[in-house]
Amino acid sequence: MAQGVVSDNWSLQDITTLFTEGFENYDAGEIVFNGEVHSYQPISSAIIQTEALFDFISDLILRDEILVEEKFTYSWERVHSPILEAKNLGVVRAYPFLSEPEKIAAPRDRILDHICSTESLRLSHQENVDGWNTNRQIPDPLLSATLWGGAGMCARSFVYEKGYTPHPLRKRLFLNSGFLLPAADALHQMTTFLEDQKVKVTKKIYGNDSLFSAYVNIPALPIRVIQEASSADQLIVTALQMRDDFQSLRDWLKMFQNAMSADDTKSLLNYRKQLDSVNQYVDKKIGFGAKNKPVKMEAGMGIFKIAMQGNPLENLKNQFGVRATLNKLVFGGAGAAELKKYVSMFGERESGVGYEIERYFTKKA
Repeated sequence: MAQGVVSDNWSLQDITTLFTEGFENYDAGEIVFNGEVHSYQPISSAIIQTEALFDFISDLILRDEILVEEKFTYSWERVHSPILEAKNLGVVRAYPFLSEPEKIAAPRDRILDHICSTESLRLSHQENVDGWNTNRQIPDPLLSATLWGGAGMCARSFVYEKGYTPHPLRKRLFLNSGFLLPAADALHQMTTFLEDQKVKVTKKIYGNDSLFSAYVNIPALPIRVIQEASSADQLIVTALQMRDDFQSLRDWLKMFQNAMSADDTKSLLNYRKQLDSVNQYVDKKIGFGAKNKPVKMEAGMGIFKIAMQGNPLENLKNQFGVRATLNKLVFGGAGAAELKKYVSMFGERESGVGYEIERYFTKKA
């Protein structure tokens, strides 16, 4: 089974605008909640564009295919951008989900019930439904795109048994409303694991000062792509070229995903043990060890110069295969230099927008 994901045309539209026009210098609206009342909280559109791009890069490298709703691809296909190269190669593929709308409708409505966790959200959504049914007019287009559209994409993911990478504003709505996507997505589990490892390494190196930020919250794969690309136009091409480099990890994720789909507990425990092995290796490499088994480190560390306590076989396994790939991603750069390079690629290194992006993605570890 192909290790595919359902993605939003909305995300690809925002990424296309980023490549063709640069960072958008205005605020988007994040739906937030205060008790039973929802409202819009401003967030920089440039941050939303960047998050969408970083999610897309990770999917480009580690998914077999990215499926988008065929009916709405016009939102990004009509403008020439590097994304079209991914479509030409078949990595991004339009799929006619709405050719069978009856399959989508019932799950979408149930999902809407779960996301509409407050009375104000339910009433506002109903106003959109009534306006559309009456005169094809929607009183709150942003709410419709975020809520109604997001529920529809979740339904596609459920019906066609694929993971889902939501647009950043939809992702925020899901999180803020308490709606959870299914846990059975191998890539999301692995990227969360990598993020946890990178935070741990950052704390060890930079500490956890109450005044200074330390952790750059960029996923590991976009960091690699930014390192290799020399311009903004090369980001997508570079990610596509890296697919060959990460074929083994993509195959591993496919097997991990198949085990999840089959609810194969024995196999799932094996995949988790491999991640646990990487976790233990990272701990040892940065000097975390059990009190009764202190870790010893040598300068100029090479494959056979690791002076570590513990299982020598596990240490050796972490030098090869998927575990070695994951370790390279953990230690492949904290992201601070790459974030500055990324902002510079779009000509915003010393601008207010550039400052907002750097500030947002740099957090206290």
